[in-house]
Amino acid sequence: MDRKINLGILVNNIVGESQFLAEHGLSILIQIQEGEKKEDHLFDCGKSSSTLLHNISAYGIELTNLLLKTIILSHGHYDHTGGLKGFLENTSQRIPIIGHPDVFAQRISYVGGFRTISCPFNQSEIREAGGDLLLTRDSVKINDYLMITGEVPRKNKFEKNPHFRKVINNRWLDDEVDDDLSIIIDVDQESFFLLCGCCHAGLINTLEKVKTLTGKTKCYGVMGGLHLVGASQERIDFTIAELKKWNPEVIIPLHCSGREAMCQIKSHFPEKTKLLNCGDSFTFNIK
Repeated sequence: MDRKINLGILVNNIVGESQFLAEHGLSILIQIQEGEKKEDHLFDCGKSSSTLLHNISAYGIELTNLLLKTIILSHGHYDHTGGLKGFLENTSQRIPIIGHPDVFAQRISYVGGFRTISCPFNQSEIREAGGDLLLTRDSVKINDYLMITGEVPRKNKFEKNPHFRKVINNRWLDDEVDDDLSIIIDVDQESFFLLCGCCHAGLINTLEKVKTLTGKTKCYGVMGGLHLVGASQERIDFTIAELKKWNPEVIIPLHCSGREAMCQIKSHFPEKTKLLNCGDSFTFNIK
């Protein structure tokens, strides 16, 4: 039986010459086909529902035809959650939403000046719009092919988030973005594909968490935001050196990966790195 996964980029910072719209954010449609059986999952919702809904239409998809089983939120920043409420209001079904309990925390960034970067909605608004919230710190198996990492331990000295703060129980705290999670796609008995939102936990920390969860040491591919924008050269060098040890067959940096880091990754992995735009997709077989 043929089994394949298509990863469609619905929202991204970069767009080519097309009818798609770009914005600072990320949303990826996961389409699974197993013979005649099909199901869809939405990973993040971008910054605004207007862009998300426009690009879904530009992608040739009718909302009524989406076989959406879950919406998975990588973390609680506005550029990944801003389109959620409007998307739900334009669907006719209640949809399970998987994320971390801190997704709705108040967040502050000092990058570019003091500014709020929280999810623009609270839990009640999302429930009223049609979302059934499933909030957990743990890894969750969604089906035979998809699993979320849950919280990712921070083990190395390079992958840090020094510019974020959050408010929890009225306390002003440093924010290491503990709610950051990624999706593990089971490719075969030996390998996996890693789908990242922003990877605030760090790409290498996240790959190590996948190895702990699955026992697999072969990474077929990595796709998504790698949060290397503005990263030090030391961190970029560390990421590339460790990524060479994992030796993925494909690397697709998106969103917050940073132009400088993306160019350096491309120079070290020229045949493996794909620089994709909003509206592009990547398809691969699973066993």
